[in-house]
Amino acid sequence: MDGIMPRDDLLAFARRDWAGIEAEKARFWTERKASMSPAEALAVGDALRRHALKPGWPDSIEREAGLAVHRRVSEVLNAVSRNRPR
Repeated sequence: MDGIMPRDDLLAFARRDWAGIEAEKARFWTERKASMSPAEALAVGDALRRHALKPGWPDSIEREAGLAVHRRVSEVLNAVSRNRPR
């Protein structure tokens, strides 16, 4: 397959119940936050802060690799759109 996602897998991904997934995420985090102690909430916030401020990340090689993936995904999605039954 040379790294190309099979058409059926791509269609299954695109047809997921995205609203249901978002609702489940919201439910999970509402429950999780309600059960966190103040110390846990601060630790989560600090971990997110450190992750967002990671110096030098992504580096130019990681950015180029990420851009290449986005381009391939875009090409595949455009091909699916052109070949979609109407």
